Amino acid sequence: MRGRIEVRDGFAVLLAALWCVDSTNVLPLFLLAAAVHEAGHLLVLYLSGGRVYRLTLTCCGAVLRCALPEGRCARAAVCLAGPAASFALTAAANALGAYRLAGASALLGAFNLLPMPPLDGGMALSHLAAGRFPAARQGIALLAVSCLLLAGVRLWQMGGGAWLLLTGALISTQTVKNLAKAIARC
Repeated sequence: MRGRIEVRDGFAVLLAALWCVDSTNVLPLFLLAAAVHEAGHLLVLYLSGGRVYRLTLTCCGAVLRCALPEGRCARAAVCLAGPAASFALTAAANALGAYRLAGASALLGAFNLLPMPPLDGGMALSHLAAGRFPAARQGIALLAVSCLLLAGVRLWQMGGGAWLLLTGALISTQTVKNLAKAIARC
């Protein structure tokens, strides 16, 4: 990769805070799963002739700034390569008996397939739709945001912590910004 790697938006603070409260040592597993996930994007981007400008690590995750390859299917393939790499790691970790790593990787891959930008599923859907069906894409994104937030509230009520609710809130703000921009263009 010839681009830069940046750390912004509280990533280091969030990482330090999570490290302090991680009594089960699951954070290194998620970091490994995230590295494999991003490597999947980078590999397919490289193989399809794209170019990386910057990888930014934020408190909401990694953001890849790049020149995507030509063609909506190639662009969608770059988006879906991260979750594919996550599921490949899940299968390999399961085969090796590393079940916690498998679970972390499966959770990361499945979460990123949610059909709302800026997540991989939402970006792939946008590339495949190629500007068509904006109302349907916005409706799908709003439905996914609503389900994510409701699941977060339910998990919190059941004593599972507020992590999904907070993650949903962070992703929701970006999704709502994207939707507001799309509505303003209409």
